[in-house]
Amino acid sequence: MNSERSFSVLIYGAGGMVGGELLRIITGHPRFKIAGAVSARKVGKPLAMIHPHLRHACPDTVFISPEAARDTPADIAFTSLPHGSASESVAEILLRGIPVVDLSADFRLKDLGRYERWYGGPHPRPDILDVAVYGLPELHRKELPGASIVSGVGCNAAASILALYPFARSGLIKEALLDVRAGSSEGGSKANQGSHHPYRSRALRIVEPFSHRHLAEVSQELSLPEENLTMRLTAVENVRGVQVCAEIFLHEHLREADLWKLFREYYAEEPFVDLCPARPMHLRFPDPRLVTGSNRVLIGFSTTGKGARCLVVVALDNLMKGSAGSAVQSANVVLGIPETTGLLMHPVYPV
Repeated sequence: MNSERSFSVLIYGAGGMVGGELLRIITGHPRFKIAGAVSARKVGKPLAMIHPHLRHACPDTVFISPEAARDTPADIAFTSLPHGSASESVAEILLRGIPVVDLSADFRLKDLGRYERWYGGPHPRPDILDVAVYGLPELHRKELPGASIVSGVGCNAAASILALYPFARSGLIKEALLDVRAGSSEGGSKANQGSHHPYRSRALRIVEPFSHRHLAEVSQELSLPEENLTMRLTAVENVRGVQVCAEIFLHEHLREADLWKLFREYYAEEPFVDLCPARPMHLRFPDPRLVTGSNRVLIGFSTTGKGARCLVVVALDNLMKGSAGSAVQSANVVLGIPETTGLLMHPVYPV
């Protein structure tokens, strides 16, 4: 294990929301240092002009161009760039021998046909797709060390996967209905009529009724047929946060004691996954506000119908465990440093 060494980091797309969250984490990371905050549109601007909450952490840092980044040495790079175009930057960085954690959707799906069906076109770089590891350490911890490409995770997918994982690995799932409630930061920093605050505020808008594209990741990672999964996405008032209510129809009848045993078997040793208490009732099912600003995941559950059906509720911060936090967690594993390094910040509450 690299017990002393520091690692230099390039962040592409550093001017966006996820880029800002990567910068927030990395400026507090004891083993990472920023080699360059890369932005094609903000070259030369002070970082604090776009991310004023980081002024004290990066008082002299300015954004650099992708061209300047090519001449900047680094040990690892994060790419937070638009879907479809990120892969070209990833390929260029790989040619320099730098491992990449890519937060776009370009390397999440392994099957080319599935990618084309869900993202509306052929995969831009199928020649390097096979080397990518899906960046959810709870599932792929053993494959991450030394990986050259780590894919980011869809925030809705991450919460859904963690809700279903113990059941899927135990062969218990007959069907699952995933009701996803997501905050506005999931829409990114570029507003449209669906995400712009005056239109979205105080709304409960169903964005996708049956099959949000993150469902493809859930199907792939858990080896579950897509036709056995439904994912409904609703836009809610929160800025940050994802809450997934997974209604699972089971092949076997399970008591609540069985659920506790199952979740402890899979998550007892996970550093960022916590199970909610059975009492008091208002804390049994997690509110995303209880994980805001942290890399933590909360899971609560119950059973009904004599154990043939259960409800699992997962809450996480979409910009952290649903994006930048999982990316840094994966990068730590890639580089052989303790997985929790730089990620032990507590949630902010109340918010």
